[in-house]
Amino acid sequence: IHIASTPAELYNAVLVDTPLAPFFQSCINEQDLDEMNIEIIRNTLYKSYLESFYCFCKNIGDETADVMCEILAFEADRRAFIITINSFGTELTKDDREKLYPTCGKLYPDGLKALARADDYEQVRQVAEYYSEYKQCFEGAGTNPGEKTLEDKFFEYEVKLNVYAFMQ
Repeated sequence: IHIASTPAELYNAVLVDTPLAPFFQSCINEQDLDEMNIEIIRNTLYKSYLESFYCFCKNIGDETADVMCEILAFEADRRAFIITINSFGTELTKDDREKLYPTCGKLYPDGLKALARADDYEQVRQVAEYYSEYKQCFEGAGTNPGEKTLEDKFFEYEVKLNVYAFMQ
């Protein structure tokens, strides 16, 4: 890293020649390191990672696929909801937002299309209405003192998935 004096040198010296290279190569190029917002890069890489890990688990099959694909699908969907909500009032376009959604969750493809069109929190909540596990997360979520936030509700659901995985 000390020998890299430009983003291009960093990209070629570190990113291209590491096990992370396939994720970076499918998501960004060296020009993006100057132009693209770091949050977009981070979310794009996480999308690629989730999709790859999901495919890996699916290929293993059996109990690994049953348990891990459920957990990874939830994480993909949670990210799609959070990316959508966090993008309101920013410069991120609906098209760019949609490109950040992992395609391995239960929301794929129809729910992701609906999230991509959402303009506010209420529309995001309406998308969740079609998915019982996510409907429950949005119900009762608030921002007032003493209320559980949406993140809290997502975390509780994730804990249930992990307990189930442990019980397998």
